[in-house]
Amino acid sequence: MPNGINAFADMMVRQSVMSAQGRKKIAPQDQGGMEKACKDFESLFVTYLMKEMRDTIPENELFGGGSAEKIYTSMLDGEVAKYVSNQRSIGLSDMLLDQMIKTRAKK
Repeated sequence: MPNGINAFADMMVRQSVMSAQGRKKIAPQDQGGMEKACKDFESLFVTYLMKEMRDTIPENELFGGGSAEKIYTSMLDGEVAKYVSNQRSIGLSDMLLDQMIKTRAKK
């Protein structure tokens, strides 16, 4: 079993190095725009994910705040999503950026 773990670790290190080498080939201004687009997409995805999770919670009369609560929770979800994407917690933006770099390198 340790061989499997070592092989997996080696593969991850090689993939990380290849990704870093690919990032060096792209002009800095292009890479910055691509990184921002990937972070924005991750933020949008997390916002949608949180909205869908909130929709599974049944509303009740005791704590139902009406439209003001919906607006507030929507704004809160958006800010939490921005924070999560900036912290690279999910890693979706990194995966998207790596894939964009690989696709661009093939051209």
